[in-house]
Amino acid sequence: MGAKEMRKTPLFLGTIIILFCSFILIGCTNQTKKATNTLSEQQSTTSNSKTVKLTLDGIKKKYTDTKIVNIQNIGEEHVLVESQQGTFANKFDIYNLKTGYMDTLPTMPEIVTLEKVVNENYFIFLASGKNSESPFGNFPHLLSCIRVKSDINKNDNFISLQDDKYFNLDYSVQSGSKEGILMANLNVTFDGLEVLFEPVKGKESYFFADTTDIPPTKTSYNVDKKQIIFEIGTNQLSDKLNNMEKVSIVNNEFMSCYEITKKDNKIYLAVTVSNLVKTYMVKTKRLPNQLPYFTVVFSGE
Repeated sequence: MGAKEMRKTPLFLGTIIILFCSFILIGCTNQTKKATNTLSEQQSTTSNSKTVKLTLDGIKKKYTDTKIVNIQNIGEEHVLVESQQGTFANKFDIYNLKTGYMDTLPTMPEIVTLEKVVNENYFIFLASGKNSESPFGNFPHLLSCIRVKSDINKNDNFISLQDDKYFNLDYSVQSGSKEGILMANLNVTFDGLEVLFEPVKGKESYFFADTTDIPPTKTSYNVDKKQIIFEIGTNQLSDKLNNMEKVSIVNNEFMSCYEITKKDNKIYLAVTVSNLVKTYMVKTKRLPNQLPYFTVVFSGE
């Protein structure tokens, strides 16, 4: 190879390298433009979806098939709508007026009333213990709905949590649905008592059908005797409880005694409380074998 050819070879190689680098740069530039355009489109779509502002009139138009019970402003940007349809429990929807987003609070099928609004992410309801889908329920309790995420494509951003509700002694509560069952046992605790129920012999299938439940039970308060009275919808007592007219409770700062009487096919359980007691709570529970009982807890607060 001559000297002239040797000088041409580096020049040729340099030209190839420059062209190759140019192709790479052009390709990278095109890919960058495509990625930028795609990102811009996504941002534009997201931005558009987040700016669907709502008005009260616009919200009302969404409830043509249901009755709006109440509309409540929550801060400056949110509205809580309570609606009712047929025999279903009332529904609660929280709207963001600025973005148009809506979440349904998970209160159904329980029948509830709004007790407290902490903020647009935290609501506290008083549940009556009844629900619109079953005759079985519980005593009144608190139901908190708390936001745990903000997914605009789903309607499960809130969770619901149950908590005990303490009432003044003169506030009457009730629960229970199964009649003609046996009041089997009573257990005194440090701050209350527990009452257990069993099926009457020969009625086990009725007792365990669907779900077990206590008899219809309602409370009242005799202020003169300082007695909270449980009216229980059965007249069936176990042998263990049948002869207990009045039982003293010793070394207990909340109760001094209880009495069990039968009248008009019902059982009346009267618990005499101390001056320390200001409020009480009742709830229905079940043992592992599904025998139901209600528990009462007294409090000095």
